[in-house]
Amino acid sequence: MPQSQLHTFPRFLMLGTVAIAVALLVIVASHFLLKNHADNSQRLAALEQEFLQKGQDRVVQEVESAQDYIRYFVAQAETVLKEQARAEVLKAHTIATTIYAREHDRRPEAEVKTLITEALRGIRFFNGRGYIFIDDSAGTCILLPTSPSVEGTSLYDSQDDTGHYIMRGLLSAVDNTQGEGYSRYRWYPPQSEEQMLEKLTFVKKFEPYGWVMGAGDYLAHIEGDLKKQAIERLQAIHFGKYGYIFVMSQQGEILSTSGVSYQVSEPLNKEAQLLEKRIIAKIRNKAKQGGGFINYDWFLPNGEGPYPKISLVKNIEALDLILIAGFYPQEVKELLQEQVELLSQTQQEDRDQLYLFLIIVAVITLALSFIFSQWMKQKFAQYHQDIEQKKRELYRNEDQLQLASRVFDNASEGIMVTNAYNRIIAVNDAFVAITGYSSHDVMDKKPNFLGSGRHDETFYSDMWARLERDGQWSGEIWNRRKNGEVFPQWLSISTFLDEKGQVRNYIASIADLTERKAVEKKLEFLSDYDPLTNLPNRRLVGHRVDQTINVNKQNNAKQFALLYIDLDHFKNINDSLGHGFGDAILQKVAKRLKSLLREGDTVSRLSGDEFMILMSDLDYVELAVNLSERILHEVSRPLENDSHLTVTPSIGIAVYPNDGLSFDELLKNADAAVHFAKMQGRNNYQFFTTEMNHQASQRLHIETELRKAIKNNEFELFYQPQFDLKNNQLVGCEALIRWQHPEQGLVSPDAFIPLSEETGLIIQVGRWVLQQASMQGAKWISLSQTMVTMSVNVSVRQFRPELVDEVRSALMESGLPPHALVIEITESTLMHDEEATLVLLQELKNIGVQLSLDDFGTGYSSMAYLKRFNLDQLKIDRAFISDLPNDKDDAAITSAIIDVAHHFGLVTVAEGVETPEQVAFLANVGCVEGQGFLYEKPIPVGVFEEKYFA
Repeated sequence: MPQSQLHTFPRFLMLGTVAIAVALLVIVASHFLLKNHADNSQRLAALEQEFLQKGQDRVVQEVESAQDYIRYFVAQAETVLKEQARAEVLKAHTIATTIYAREHDRRPEAEVKTLITEALRGIRFFNGRGYIFIDDSAGTCILLPTSPSVEGTSLYDSQDDTGHYIMRGLLSAVDNTQGEGYSRYRWYPPQSEEQMLEKLTFVKKFEPYGWVMGAGDYLAHIEGDLKKQAIERLQAIHFGKYGYIFVMSQQGEILSTSGVSYQVSEPLNKEAQLLEKRIIAKIRNKAKQGGGFINYDWFLPNGEGPYPKISLVKNIEALDLILIAGFYPQEVKELLQEQVELLSQTQQEDRDQLYLFLIIVAVITLALSFIFSQWMKQKFAQYHQDIEQKKRELYRNEDQLQLASRVFDNASEGIMVTNAYNRIIAVNDAFVAITGYSSHDVMDKKPNFLGSGRHDETFYSDMWARLERDGQWSGEIWNRRKNGEVFPQWLSISTFLDEKGQVRNYIASIADLTERKAVEKKLEFLSDYDPLTNLPNRRLVGHRVDQTINVNKQNNAKQFALLYIDLDHFKNINDSLGHGFGDAILQKVAKRLKSLLREGDTVSRLSGDEFMILMSDLDYVELAVNLSERILHEVSRPLENDSHLTVTPSIGIAVYPNDGLSFDELLKNADAAVHFAKMQGRNNYQFFTTEMNHQASQRLHIETELRKAIKNNEFELFYQPQFDLKNNQLVGCEALIRWQHPEQGLVSPDAFIPLSEETGLIIQVGRWVLQQASMQGAKWISLSQTMVTMSVNVSVRQFRPELVDEVRSALMESGLPPHALVIEITESTLMHDEEATLVLLQELKNIGVQLSLDDFGTGYSSMAYLKRFNLDQLKIDRAFISDLPNDKDDAAITSAIIDVAHHFGLVTVAEGVETPEQVAFLANVGCVEGQGFLYEKPIPVGVFEEKYFA
């Protein structure tokens, strides 16, 4: 490039950059202003539609609420009629009773009867429609204020239009222990002899004369009264600024309005009256079409207007009503005007900020363009000089650049390059780091100075022969560093040929395998040893036991022993003090065990807190006894740095060949002996016996049968009902699992639930119980149309985070309402991990299920649990119920538990209720529910349905 262009090009570049930047700024600013204006217009239009839609939604809500309100009032007609009729009859009965009590000893019976009938003849109620009537037990009318002419005549065979005998129905209604009841029939309403209407009457027997006293009214009349009350109350309802409910009949009569109307307020002018008539006609026409929104002009409630109005028309044919509610778009315009003013202000602020930004950007652009042009001027001159110099260097160093390229391509490993005569001409930094030799140390030398002496001439001859044949060789080789250290490496050699096919260079890449060999050695150690205690692991001790067995077979079966050692309650240390502390204890126990061994014995760590000692040379069994007693004493000593903390071992001993002829058999029998030692109270040793083998086999058999039972669906749920102690009504039931074994018949839960929990099978069993109980509970609720709770027990093993998803799934699949499911947990479950339990309980509560604390009083019975955990129910254990009410201590404890439960708002459920005296006592002290053999033992689903839901 000519020297003159080096100075003018940056200047033109600066001017072009400024012009482009200014043009872009103008385009961006114009686009922003136009888009902002368009966005504001769209936003205002959207806001207007949104406000109108919200107005319509509000009107729909108000009309629906008004409709529900009126229907609710009308739906109460029968209840109101029953309550008021009964109240009037009871008052009349009281009057008759008072007159009889005062006069029957002083006057003849006929006079007393006359006094009573005349005292009741003038009583009126139900807006004058209601009255008191009296009939005797033979169906003769004694008092009928509306038709005195029929008094003294028999109405026993009177019928309504359905053929129902009216008088017989009244007499049947009082034929019960209370001597009172309700009767339905149809009769002509007052001033109408065309059609009978349904009438509901309350009657009560007046014992002194065998009379039946009654009163009632027509349901249609009561419904009309309640509808009128509801409509009058709607007149007080307002919403928004001008919103109100407008009610009219199907015939166009205005029944209620808070607005302006000539029918309910001061007369309007003729023009307004004409407008109202047109609107009413429009409303009725819309109602006949099924209802919907209409538009018209009308006055505001204060009389201003008329203004455009949007109203919803709702036709309620069943009640002969039309509901109308609306709003004025004028309100929307007022809100939009506020938004317009706010947007205008915001738009002006945005424009001011944009102009300021454009000015600042323009100034910065000019400054940067000037600086950039000066910098470019310098760079162009420098680049020109560099390019010219690089050209000259590239021509001189082409061979060196090619070599450098190959070296850099393989720079991740040590690289050594030799010439055709196998003399080193280049090495990289990785080679220097691996071997310790500098580039100066190795230059022009043959690579054989690196030899370690571990490989013979044949190795190298084969290597060179393959290299010449294939052009490459790779393999593991041992070489020597500069410091004399012999190290393994992976060596790859390839040849580089020239244009004539002759060898020009040998290129070798070197990967140091020292760390890899160390890792392999460590892995080999870990395969046979426990990394925590450095003791042999199960694999290695098993191998040594097999070797010992082979040796003993050659020496006429000389005996040896396996001591299986299990630390008691070690899980509690991990849970309370942490796994790090537990690991330190395991290391100390391992050292103590190792210090007790004879030469030739082996101690190993099997897993967790389990150790095993191989006594390979056992002249007599007492040696195993002596070692076991020393282990019990040594391991049980207080741990270092903590005189209060100790661990104890349980030891199981199996002796070869009496207790097994293989490692697996001896290990299994020693394990059985350990379990027996734990059953004997722990911290002792036990030799394996045949009985232990039988128990272990029986245990394995039951576990196998349990797995088959899960697969073959052999389980069945029994249900024990729960009753309200005060009214003896069924309120729920508890699901209890049974095993229907194909050969043994019905198996009690005590025979398989503990093993299920120990083996983890309780997870599958519990999930099945939860699903089946939920489905059954949903079915019973649909059958009875009443809420019956379903209680399901959950063990400690089941109480894990997955339980929440299992409960949610069971509820969704069955359709059981969440509050109808009661999850029963024990105090031991709450103690397991309080923080995790608290989170899990809250997640279950969020689903909506109830939580019950089972067998309260048999464990720790901590009041803190009741305060901290969000429970719903407290079940009192049968141990406190069985001797009630005679045992004063049980009575005091039970009363205290119920008082505490009431304080925390918990429902109390008594278990094991067997006598009526227990029910009476529990109900008297405030216990809510109970279950037990007094009510029902656990029964199959078919029996339960037949007895309680048939």
